[in-house]
Amino acid sequence: MGSLAAAESSLITHLDVEVEEPEMIVPVEPTEECSLFLSNIDQAVAYVVDTVYFYTPNGEDKNAAAADVVGGLKEALGKVLVPYHFMAGRMKLNLEKERLEIECNRAGALFAAANCDLTLSDLGDVTFPNPVFRSLVLQGVHARKFGVNPPLLMMQVTRFKCGGVVLGMSMNHALFDGFGAMEFMVNFSSIARGEGLVTYPLPDRTCFKARDIPEIKYEHLEGLKLSDIPQEMRNSFTTANVANSEICNISLPPDYRYKIFPFTGEMVEKLKKKATEDGTLRKCSSFDAIAALVWQAYTRAVDMPPDVPSKMLFAVDIRSKMDPPLPKGFAGNAVFSSYCIEPAGAVKEKPLSFCVERVQEAVARVTNDYVRSCMDFSETHKAIPALQGGIFLSAWWKIPFQLVDFGFGKPVYAGPIVNAMVEFVLLLSNGKDDCGLNIYIALQNHQLDKFEQFIYDL
Repeated sequence: MGSLAAAESSLITHLDVEVEEPEMIVPVEPTEECSLFLSNIDQAVAYVVDTVYFYTPNGEDKNAAAADVVGGLKEALGKVLVPYHFMAGRMKLNLEKERLEIECNRAGALFAAANCDLTLSDLGDVTFPNPVFRSLVLQGVHARKFGVNPPLLMMQVTRFKCGGVVLGMSMNHALFDGFGAMEFMVNFSSIARGEGLVTYPLPDRTCFKARDIPEIKYEHLEGLKLSDIPQEMRNSFTTANVANSEICNISLPPDYRYKIFPFTGEMVEKLKKKATEDGTLRKCSSFDAIAALVWQAYTRAVDMPPDVPSKMLFAVDIRSKMDPPLPKGFAGNAVFSSYCIEPAGAVKEKPLSFCVERVQEAVARVTNDYVRSCMDFSETHKAIPALQGGIFLSAWWKIPFQLVDFGFGKPVYAGPIVNAMVEFVLLLSNGKDDCGLNIYIALQNHQLDKFEQFIYDL
């Protein structure tokens, strides 16, 4: 793992980018003006997610090609905002209902071109989510002259002197989950290539409305009643004011730092074999094995007392679990936060198969009936994700953002820019075709050393 440490130490620590005057892009055709209902899943994730797409130079006249990209993307954005008109709206707090909704008002998405005097190779290993890449994404400060309510979508196109281009996308997570974001980018890029929509988006989320008469049938440990949590303890998943907060400006606590832990496909297969070697499990997926390992290694690294509950949350796709299943093109959040919770002593001391089994049980727990019950629980108690004392595993590595082609090739890498929500552990693509991944986690320095020891004890 020494080569990785060397790569981290050689990453650039400062990035100068000159951003041109931003402009608001509105749908090029008339669109419906209305209020869009947001489900309790959407409400819980009303924060900004930034992603970057790195494209190497394309064509003989590389600088001219990079210049042409800006006009083409601006035009395509105006077109894709017709079917995705809700992305050109603004978040609004409905005071009567005490919940967020999207006001589909054609206010627009913010767009800007930018320039950097470096080459893409000067950036180093772009698979490492370097915090300085935030310069490649528009921030809230760029939108202030357009009003106090920030756009739900902002896009920056940065041209490098080598002719390479980086697309920086800033989206409010309340718009949709990772799969929905991927479908948007596929549609956006298809329109840019002149090929039209691939999948028509369906943003109606009323299928997730809580019932008029609540039926809370289960214990919902994945959520906490908002009334039970002191204001200062409420995490960044929470309520209305989060939609307008600039999470990007939050920095890590001074005693924390991020580190990336790579796993090759061969290592993943070895881990799955280890999880099943005691005969407890009949099968084990790559996610099951990695999630269990992270949970166990984290619990050991932070040295939780044996009787303290160790908790891990992660997202389960519920498109096919609902009755009826969600329609093709559903454009909203259709992932449910399931949980594993066990005494820390058991998580630390029992074999990996024990933790894998808990992950599999957490996935199986998420049924149509369970999700409906949780929607009622969240509506009744204004619940938020129960992150206190635990981690949230966010799996990006199986979402194929690297396939997004706007007509100038596929990106050499695409992924998120890290924020300071230290409860989040990211599973990222390693930019290769070896079925491997990168585990990205923030811990205190001494805990990181222990985590590395436990994570690679295969």
